[in-house]
Amino acid sequence: MKKKNRRPWDLYHYGFGMFLFILLILLTMAGCRQDYSPKPDGYLRIDPHLETYKLVDKADFPLSFEISQSAQGIIDNTVVPEWINIVYPRYKATVYCSYIPIDKKNRTRIFAESKELVYRHGIKAEKIQAQLYENPEQHLYATLYLLAGNAATPLQFTVTDSISYLFRGALYFDIPVKRDSVAPVIEYITQDIMHLIETVQPQK
Repeated sequence: MKKKNRRPWDLYHYGFGMFLFILLILLTMAGCRQDYSPKPDGYLRIDPHLETYKLVDKADFPLSFEISQSAQGIIDNTVVPEWINIVYPRYKATVYCSYIPIDKKNRTRIFAESKELVYRHGIKAEKIQAQLYENPEQHLYATLYLLAGNAATPLQFTVTDSISYLFRGALYFDIPVKRDSVAPVIEYITQDIMHLIETVQPQK
């Protein structure tokens, strides 16, 4: 029995059907593949709360002062000078602070070294702005340093009574961040540090 020859119309439908079938398989395979394309960087959640403060007056630290309710004061007495870290878990940021005893012999050297630690960042900082604070009645003298640009630390400060101690701190973020994205956090922590400076007292 002879096979019937397929008409051009039948061949057209047959070819079109095969094309659709292959296209469906390709689309299914493409949909099942995982997407390995780079994802955009995530940013910290920035929602500063109302300014409320708590007193840090631990018996094993020479100074007392007030910090934000959202921060944690963690003392490390295993090193000399004594350290206290002011941690902001919400913003993944830490202000690393150290207490350094001074006297007439080492005062000039320690002040100079402290200033040098700030201006070492001048290589990457576009500008370093120093703001002075004085309260002679409380024997309190402080400098707040604001570092603009790509410096590792955007904020540092020093507090002293000019006689017996120097208390200094520097803000660092725990993860890499873009300066523009954390500008509100830096401003918020700056206000906290200004309040800390105003409330510093030697432990009685």
